[in-house]
Amino acid sequence: MNIRDKLNNLLQGRYGNDELNRFLLILYIILIVAYLFTGFFWLNLLSFIVAVIFLFRSFSKNYAQRSSENKSFLKFTEPVRRKFSEIRNSVKSGYRIFTCPQCSQKVRVPKGKGRIRITCPKCRNEFIKRS
Repeated sequence: MNIRDKLNNLLQGRYGNDELNRFLLILYIILIVAYLFTGFFWLNLLSFIVAVIFLFRSFSKNYAQRSSENKSFLKFTEPVRRKFSEIRNSVKSGYRIFTCPQCSQKVRVPKGKGRIRITCPKCRNEFIKRS
């Protein structure tokens, strides 16, 4: 048996990685880097605990419990992820989103046009913004 077969046998039936594990891995890396710069012992200890949790979740065979933990994590972080998604989408596109001061309707306008007069399609209120 070669190493690849042994690794496949070891990982077969394990939970693997999900969004919570990705978060734990990023947190681990941040804590290690912070420890390297500061030298605080508690950062090293905390990074070790995060690494143990990450490995435990990755190699666990209890799919139901790990999936439940991941769903709870996603539910808890959903507002933050939604906000980052909105920011990422607005940066990628060639448009900016403004809110009408009168009726709170969102209005999409092209970027880079300088100061423009925006007319709300809902209430016909005009307001000036820099795009």
